[in-house]
Amino acid sequence: MGEKKLVIDGLELHYEGVFDLNEFLKAIDKYSAERGYHKLEKRRQERTRPTGKEFSIELRPTKVKTEYYMLQIKIRVNITNMQEVEVVKDKVKTKLSKGNISMIFDAWAISDYKYRWENKPYYYLLRTLVDKFIYKLHSDKYHGELIEDTHFLHTNIKAHLNLHRY
Repeated sequence: MGEKKLVIDGLELHYEGVFDLNEFLKAIDKYSAERGYHKLEKRRQERTRPTGKEFSIELRPTKVKTEYYMLQIKIRVNITNMQEVEVVKDKVKTKLSKGNISMIFDAWAISDYKYRWENKPYYYLLRTLVDKFIYKLHSDKYHGELIEDTHFLHTNIKAHLNLHRY
């Protein structure tokens, strides 16, 4: 198995208020695609509770840098107490959702994601030596890019949610 390095661990975003769920999910896709990431949805759940709906989704947008190196952002979204509300804006009634959103961002740098260097013990040893002593200089520049991309997503999603404050 290739090596996975955790670059950002547990960057959090909390929001309480009115939002449009479909626009919110489209915004996540839009901002990640802006930075060159491809959408990957790991899981999605929705439950109905007496206090309101609970919705959770785990997204893992990925960006392939080389044939050997890949960047991945893990986004976990949990929405609790979600209820439909009608909001009047500019004399037009629209149905939006109201609830608590909690997001957690983790950023991973993954090497040898196709597992090409794991077939024989000699290749495995060679890959380890190259990763530790030669390729380390190249991977650090990808870590900086991964950090920038994660903070870009965090700030733009936060700004998108704050558009619906009334």
